Amino acid sequence: RTVAATNMNLESSRSHSVFTLEVSQLSDSHSAVRKSKISLIDLAGSERVERTGATGQRLKEGQIINKSLLTLGRCISALAKKPTKKDGSKKKVSAPFRESTLTLL
Repeated sequence: RTVAATNMNLESSRSHSVFTLEVSQLSDSHSAVRKSKISLIDLAGSERVERTGATGQRLKEGQIINKSLLTLGRCISALAKKPTKKDGSKKKVSAPFRESTLTLL
């Protein structure tokens, strides 16, 4: 986790954190495996440049954080929609997962 000072916060989180837990369970007969995976995510907050007074490296970090949060929002919106064609059949949903490392995970 990376932190740095801005006008808004002395220890502003400058990164997203992803913790992934994978659990495997082998059946008593050893014939089947159950697998589960959960990701816990701590997102850095979005920033307004004017309020934080960020410049240089801090400004670049803020721009990257804002872009990844915007992309995450676009992915969630795309997945939440239930698009249908005029004939009632379902359209294929296209979410911009590849536009950010955060959403690519």
